[in-house]
Amino acid sequence: MQTIGLLVTSRAGVMDLPELGLNERQIEALRLMVNEGQELSNKEYREMFDVSNATAYTDLSQLVDLGYVKGIGKGRARRYMAAGT
Repeated sequence: MQTIGLLVTSRAGVMDLPELGLNERQIEALRLMVNEGQELSNKEYREMFDVSNATAYTDLSQLVDLGYVKGIGKGRARRYMAAGT
């Protein structure tokens, strides 16, 4: 999977992330994970985007449910990274 602006290319083709219902935070987090190989925790996501725990959990869970991100670990130690890495 490779991110190009707000588009993602994958085996399924090119997808427009806003059209998939992703918000700007999710798009930026996905960009960081795919293009820069970053892993994020819920805490790092909250601090980066100045959101509540519930919002970070919802955003990250949606990325996992859509298959763009995978979560590793449990509880406070859980980290999120681009799927396919």
